[in-house]
Amino acid sequence: MKLDIEKLLMEVPITKINHIQDNEVYTVLEKFNMCGSIKVKAVYWILKKAIEENKLDKNKIILEASSGNTAISLAYLANLFDLKVELVIPDNTAPCKKKLIKSYWAILIEISWTTDDAIEYRDKLYKENPSKYFLTDQFNNIDNLEAHYNLTWPHIDKKIGKIDFFVAWLGTTGTILWTAKYLKEKYPDIKIIAINPLDKIEWIKDYNIIRNIGQFYKDYNYLIDEVIDVKYLDDAIPWVNAYIEEWYFNWISSWAILSWTKKYLEWKKWLKWVIIAPDWWDYYFSELIKYIDKDKIKWCK
Repeated sequence: MKLDIEKLLMEVPITKINHIQDNEVYTVLEKFNMCGSIKVKAVYWILKKAIEENKLDKNKIILEASSGNTAISLAYLANLFDLKVELVIPDNTAPCKKKLIKSYWAILIEISWTTDDAIEYRDKLYKENPSKYFLTDQFNNIDNLEAHYNLTWPHIDKKIGKIDFFVAWLGTTGTILWTAKYLKEKYPDIKIIAINPLDKIEWIKDYNIIRNIGQFYKDYNYLIDEVIDVKYLDDAIPWVNAYIEEWYFNWISSWAILSWTKKYLEWKKWLKWVIIAPDWWDYYFSELIKYIDKDKIKWCK
């Protein structure tokens, strides 16, 4: 299916963070992408390649385990391509996300516990009936990586050029690994920084303990120069009011990335950074409202 979707996926806004002095820091606002996050790029590329290679058609059901942006993107694009999709999700997934996913006609299979458990249940369904499903397997599908090699960095490189540091989140690791591959091929001296969530910032994706980490992270993590551990209460929540007041309406993963970047750049000059702000905050606002201080945010008064 050709809608020039690829052009839409590449042309996301890039903005300079002006309040960081003496350095150039650019953030890629993936919240303005289709479906509100960077995950739509990987999902599109996975589905596109599967259709081109005759691995996926209307006779098969797309199967994945995800409770977040991948699930939303799969539901949306499956509907766009007139395909069926089943998503295994933890039952504690935010109700607003469940409603959004269902609005795209996806079938939700809710289980208790974590995304690790959802992945294992997904694999069980697939093994029981492999002819029924197309398994996207985002943690192990090379097309997840290829999406970012083709759709993420070429646009940024065209707009900004050579940089000193690239910073991204450890989710499925597709964004950081193949963006790093592209960058290191072109700029061998660049430093790649991964932000590793230790707690509820990504709910369960703590790369120190996760069971279903995915083979390509094990194979290609040598592309990452440094891994920084972050925590919800230490690295995201303290900045809620400051970033909202600055109209930086990304999700707390983006705030944690930017907060760590600010710390790193203290007493440093003349460095050029790009950070990925992977998504939007509107699915999660109910979780943050208790932290908002109306006295600090003028437009809340």
